[in-house]
Amino acid sequence: MDTENENNGITDNEDSDKPSEEKKENSSNKKAIIIAAIALAVGLAFGAYFINYTPDIFGMAGNGEEEIVVNDEEEIALNGEEEVDGFEEARPYLEEQLTQQKEQELLLQHLEELKAESEIEKFLEVIGQGDEEAAIATVNGEEIKKEELLEIEQEQIQQMEMQGMDTESDEISAMIEQQREQILENLITQVVLKQRVEKEDITVSDADIEEQYQQIAQQFGGEEMLEHQMEARGITREELEEEIVKHLPTQTYLENYLDENLDPEELIFSEEELREMYELQQMQQQMQMPVQ
Repeated sequence: MDTENENNGITDNEDSDKPSEEKKENSSNKKAIIIAAIALAVGLAFGAYFINYTPDIFGMAGNGEEEIVVNDEEEIALNGEEEVDGFEEARPYLEEQLTQQKEQELLLQHLEELKAESEIEKFLEVIGQGDEEAAIATVNGEEIKKEELLEIEQEQIQQMEMQGMDTESDEISAMIEQQREQILENLITQVVLKQRVEKEDITVSDADIEEQYQQIAQQFGGEEMLEHQMEARGITREELEEEIVKHLPTQTYLENYLDENLDPEELIFSEEELREMYELQQMQQQMQMPVQ
């Protein structure tokens, strides 16, 4: 777009804007994919923090809930298909899931405490108006721009469209608008956490980066499979490592917090708790089974 048109707020040649818009959209999607991969490798405690608003491109749940991946034998045990009661076979996975729930509860509580200690201002009226550079919130003086919210919102819209939803309908449009405040809350939480991590001055070594990369590779069945997935989506190893460097200090901080504050006795679960979780999973499996 030339300077004259930009100053007048007029676009004479819409086609000239398309390459830059597509490039911006592709860049946004690529970043979300990378973060999603890191989140998947880290697990529920840290991963759910990022999974909430990342596309379901790597086959992950996009609603902030982790889906435990099991093999066929483990699935039979969880479903109870091989024997009347597969509770004992499912026990390790039930304990893992309950542990992850405890970790997530503690981390969410800590994040709320950090937010309570921060000076936060929201400008909700700006979301529906103003330019993309306008601040929609400040966290201890640091601004959150409207464009950050719109970027996440666009990712959600794309995900809905991939699922065959009509994002132009009044019902879906209203739902998208209602989600904006929750997106803003998530952005505020991310800034609060980032500021705390910066205060801790956590450093990342080359060995840390390589270890995290290998963890991600394991989630995809090895380095070769990961590289294949990355190549198919136009992601280089350098880009993935850049995101690892960006997010690893946060992961380290959260892991340290859990180590220091999670009482090991809270991770000893009773037979009643395990059985309750098992029966809940059994019920969910039954509800998901197709009607004959």
